[in-house]
Amino acid sequence: MRHSIIRTCGVLALLLPMACASQAEPGDDVPPLAAYVGKYVHDKVGGVAFLDHPKVRAAIEASGAPADAKELLRETDAVVTPLIRVGDDRLYARGFEAASGGDVNWGLLIAADGSVAAVCYSQPVDRNSRTAEWYVRGEKAFTLSEMCPSEAEEMTDSFGTWPIGPIPG
Repeated sequence: MRHSIIRTCGVLALLLPMACASQAEPGDDVPPLAAYVGKYVHDKVGGVAFLDHPKVRAAIEASGAPADAKELLRETDAVVTPLIRVGDDRLYARGFEAASGGDVNWGLLIAADGSVAAVCYSQPVDRNSRTAEWYVRGEKAFTLSEMCPSEAEEMTDSFGTWPIGPIPG
């Protein structure tokens, strides 16, 4: 059903531009990404939700994440946590598919200026294990045998300044 709603909204948006929720365009006056810290990905700042921000949309597309990961990121009924700051130069958003109880989850680590983002997509491999695949700059960067991270300290300890800087180790 979710797929048919998305397709219907896409068709309606072509026929009636105001039929679906509007998204900010690159030329629009949009808030800086740091304004979303402490807010949920669907909360609006200056009339624009974080996931509808043109820099965020462009960075997600450029990440190379597969379509199912990008679709999960945009789900409005996903369970999400407030955005957190990671170091001085990155923001992190995280959520999971409610029906999976958290087994299918995602993370978005984005430069505060929106210049680059890494998308984490985690799902069970079998009943006892799961993987987290990280995508950046159009390709899969690496796979970890765990869920997408949830804490800022976990991110800085494991990833240093990535995806702005190199992958540590």
